[in-house]
Amino acid sequence: MDRRTVCGLLPALCLLLVPACQKPVVRAQGEGGIAATYSRPTLSARLPAGTRVPAVIAAADDTMRARGYSVQATGATEEVGAVEARPPRTTDWPKVEVRASAVADTTLVEISVSPWGDQELSRSLLDGILRRLGL
Repeated sequence: MDRRTVCGLLPALCLLLVPACQKPVVRAQGEGGIAATYSRPTLSARLPAGTRVPAVIAAADDTMRARGYSVQATGATEEVGAVEARPPRTTDWPKVEVRASAVADTTLVEISVSPWGDQELSRSLLDGILRRLGL
C-alpha cells in the first residue's frame, strides 16, 4: 500500500477502536430497579426468576408495534427468542433486535440497535418491555 492509502485508513481504524475503549454503563431500569448494562451497541439485563422468554418477546413485540415500528421477524421458545424491527422511517436502518434467552434461573434480555448502537433508544425500549411485564 502506498502512504496515502495508509493515511486514509488510519482515521477509520481509530474510529472503530473508540467503542472498544468505552466503559460499560450500568443503570437501574423499570419499577424493580433492574440493572441494565450498555456496552455499544448492546443493552443487556437479567430479569428475575420466573420471567419467561416467550413473555419477554411478546412484550418486546407489543412495545415496538405500539411505537410504530415495522416488525420484520419474531419467534420464541422457552429457551430463546428474538424480535427484529425497524423504526418508522424511510430507510432500512437502524435495525433494532431484541433477544431473550433463559440463563440458569433468569432471563437475559439484549437489545441491539445497528449499525452504531443507541443507548437512549435501547433503554427506552427496555423500559417499555419491563412495563408490559410488570417489572
